[in-house]
Amino acid sequence: MVSLIMNSHKTANRRGRPRLKSKEEKIVAPPVGALDRGIRVLIYIADTRCATLAEISKVTKIPPATAHRLLTTLQQRGMVIHDVGQGKWRIGPQAYRIGSTFEEGSNLLEVAPPVMRVLSEETGETANLAIEEGGQLLYLTQVESDNPIRASFKNGTAAFFHTSGVGKAIMAFMDKPELESLLTPLTLVSQTPNSITDIKELQEELRKSRHRGWTLDDEERFPGMRCIAAPVFDSLGKVVAGVSISGPITRFPDSKLETLAVSVVKAATDISERLQS
Repeated sequence: MVSLIMNSHKTANRRGRPRLKSKEEKIVAPPVGALDRGIRVLIYIADTRCATLAEISKVTKIPPATAHRLLTTLQQRGMVIHDVGQGKWRIGPQAYRIGSTFEEGSNLLEVAPPVMRVLSEETGETANLAIEEGGQLLYLTQVESDNPIRASFKNGTAAFFHTSGVGKAIMAFMDKPELESLLTPLTLVSQTPNSITDIKELQEELRKSRHRGWTLDDEERFPGMRCIAAPVFDSLGKVVAGVSISGPITRFPDSKLETLAVSVVKAATDISERLQS
C-alpha cells in the first residue's frame, strides 16, 4: 500500500525528510546517556552471571552512586535482582522474558528440530535440546519417541546442570572463566544416589566428557533413566546448546553407549553446521 501511494504522487511535492545528497553523511543521533549506561550494566551482569556494585562500577566506569541508582531502577522493573547475602547483582526474570523472545525466533529452534527427528527415528529414543540462560539450564524443545517408557517435559522446563546430560555437555565445552562463573553459585544437589555432589568429581567428569566429545547422565536425574548428550556450537565456536537422547537404562546398556553416542554427536554436529551456514 505504501509503494502504491508513493507512485501515485510522483509529480506532487514531496514532504517530510529530504533526501541526502550523495556527498552528505547521515547524522547519527547520540545515545541516550542513562539508557546507554543501564544497558552497559545489564550486559556486564549477563557476561559475568553476577557482580558486586564495586565490580560493576569499575568495569563500566560508571560512578558507584550512579550505578546504584541504575541498579535499583532496573530492580524495580525486574531486570536485575539483588542477592543480599552475597552482595551481588544478577539478571532478573523480566530480562529473561525479554531475552527469551530472541530464543523463540532464533535459528536454533529452526534448524534443530528436523535433525532431532532424524536422531529420534534412528535411535528410537526421545531427543532433547537445551540451553544455558541466566545461569539456568532450560529445555527448549523435545522430539518424543514412540516407546511407552520415555522421559517427557514441557518446553521451558528448568533443570540442574550437573545431573543432566545436556547440562554437562554445555558445561564441558564452556570457556574456563565462563564455567567458573556458572559453577561458583551452583549448588550440587542430590537427585538420586548417582548424582555428583562433589565439585572436584564434577570437574573431572567434565574433563573426561570434553575429551571423548559426549556426556552421560547415568541415572543422576531419574532412577532407571540414562541420557547421552553432545554440544552444539555457533559460528564463533562457542557452545550454545546441548542435544541428547534419553530413555530407560534397559535400552541404554553399557554395550550400546558408544554406538548411541556416535548418533548424538553426529546430530550435534549437523545442528552446529546448520547454525553456521
